[in-house]
Amino acid sequence: MTYTPFTQWILNTGVNQQVLELLLAVMVLATIVSFARYILGTKSYGIYAPIILAIAYSYTGLRYGLAITLVVILTTLFSYTILKKIRMHYIARIAVNYCLLAIFLVIFFIVVKKFGLGLENMPYISGLAVISIAAISDFFIKQYVKKSFKTSVLILFSTVAIAALGWFVITRDVVSNYMLNNLWIVPILIALNILIGQFTGLRIKYLFRFKSVASNKDNVGK
Repeated sequence: MTYTPFTQWILNTGVNQQVLELLLAVMVLATIVSFARYILGTKSYGIYAPIILAIAYSYTGLRYGLAITLVVILTTLFSYTILKKIRMHYIARIAVNYCLLAIFLVIFFIVVKKFGLGLENMPYISGLAVISIAAISDFFIKQYVKKSFKTSVLILFSTVAIAALGWFVITRDVVSNYMLNNLWIVPILIALNILIGQFTGLRIKYLFRFKSVASNKDNVGK
């Protein structure tokens, strides 16, 4: 692949290409999360969780990443149900939760190895990607403690959906190649996020909600 002079200069000065691609991906993912939150009105576990999930999914593949995410969430629910009956400090509770997560993930990998379940390549998944996905357990528990189960699940789905969208974008070769050879887009992303940060209008999600409410009122009036 032929690089632009500026990109080639950066690579020649000691910046690894994979690291540069990853940093550019983080910028794109952060912008997607920002847009989803303040323009679409979609909540997530902050900005860190969807970014980490999207990057982890880029290493595992979406199907494998979602399967691991499901195991993590189910184990977290099981763990929290048991541990909430025991009086203990928060960090110690989280530590026990991660211990249980490790055990259940090992069991999951053994089951997949034995029965396949359409996940035959699971043994080749990066361990760091698995750990990154497991980190969402902490975000889920914090939300679950503060909010209702329904709200926690909805935010979880939103987070995973944003991460899946981010995974789709950053794993397109045309996107990564374009970003790598057009680094001038970085200040554009910064400017775009500044504009998003100053947006005070109604989120798209609420526009649909209010439209539905108005429609119901009209029907009642008739």
